[in-house]
Amino acid sequence: MTAVRDLWIVLCKEWLELRSSDSGWVTVSTLVAFLAIAGVFVPWQLGLVWIDGPWVALIWAWMPMFLVTTVTADSVAGERERHTLETLLATRLSESSILWGKWLAGVTWIWCAMALCLPIGLVTVNLTVEGGPYLPTMGQAAGVLAASFAGAGLGAAVGVLVSMRATSVRHAQQILAIGVLLIALVPIGLLRMLPRGWTVGLFEALAYGSPARLAWTLAALLTLLGLPVLVLAQTRFRRGKIPLK
Repeated sequence: MTAVRDLWIVLCKEWLELRSSDSGWVTVSTLVAFLAIAGVFVPWQLGLVWIDGPWVALIWAWMPMFLVTTVTADSVAGERERHTLETLLATRLSESSILWGKWLAGVTWIWCAMALCLPIGLVTVNLTVEGGPYLPTMGQAAGVLAASFAGAGLGAAVGVLVSMRATSVRHAQQILAIGVLLIALVPIGLLRMLPRGWTVGLFEALAYGSPARLAWTLAALLTLLGLPVLVLAQTRFRRGKIPLK
């Protein structure tokens, strides 16, 4: 129970800091802008494709991965810049509680924003497309939310890991921005190396496959990728090993 209580303490601390932050995606004004784009503009442009297009699951997985890095870049590097890292590490809180609290704070913050996009997007589609109502299946809705959580989890794990060694928050943000772009671009290059039959099958799955199946596949894949990153962060987040300046 002590570990859970310590985790909750760190989580609440991080949430309070995120709410009061004036930078990145964590401000109220920027969050509203994000909800307007991801919850209204994109569904309005895509129409029914936003609901029944299998490839849309890629957006649900990649977007939180990108957004969460702007939050977790501050997780350790920000503490170092504010000269609070040494104080935090001097408390009785365990390294695991601090690490998991920071990771979970970023994931829940971004995932809640993504979860809000689901009903807002459904309302947008049903108001702009005639002949409704149009609704995703329960499996599809749960799948895209799971893919969003897994994407945020992977991004947060990488963000905390990078933030540990970055010299500043801006330095961490630059590294993470490049990394997220590579995540989007590298698969495109890899597709050219695959046999033509595989490529055609992949594009068919993205265009005509099951939206729910693709979403859950992405969730599982991103989870498998995120777990070793979290383990690596856990082994490196140790008192005496993290630079304080």
